[in-house]
Amino acid sequence: MAPFQLFYLLLSLGVFAWAWMRGGHTERTGVAVFVFAFLASFMFQTLTLKDFRLGEALVDLALFAALVWLALRRDRWWTLAASAFAGLTMIAHGLMFLTPDLQEQHIRMDVASRWGIGVLLVLCLAGGVVERWMAGERPVSTEARWRRPQRSAT
Repeated sequence: MAPFQLFYLLLSLGVFAWAWMRGGHTERTGVAVFVFAFLASFMFQTLTLKDFRLGEALVDLALFAALVWLALRRDRWWTLAASAFAGLTMIAHGLMFLTPDLQEQHIRMDVASRWGIGVLLVLCLAGGVVERWMAGERPVSTEARWRRPQRSAT
């Protein structure tokens, strides 16, 4: 595993855990969307069209759609920024699809650019948690009920 790939994985896991514990409903939904996209990318990574990574493009398209939906439904700035970065990822996929003769160097540049944009996506989520903390809003985890309410015997 490349050092940057390891950094990306550890950063993502750390931010996801932090956002789940200290974030609100929007941040938790974001974590669920990111984890689902991560797992789906493993399932569809073998789907290719010539040398174009069609499976990864479809997963990124679904991630983009989910982030845009989240940005339109919630009132957090990080969802807008994350949607913009996911849009950049779709532009990268579009450029690779339009490249007539894909070579190994093109594919490496595509993967490197999408990893960099992925780090920015994860940092947007982290920024949302920081914003919640700076605004003095309580995380959802402190308000969660871990047990069913007891029925009163009347």
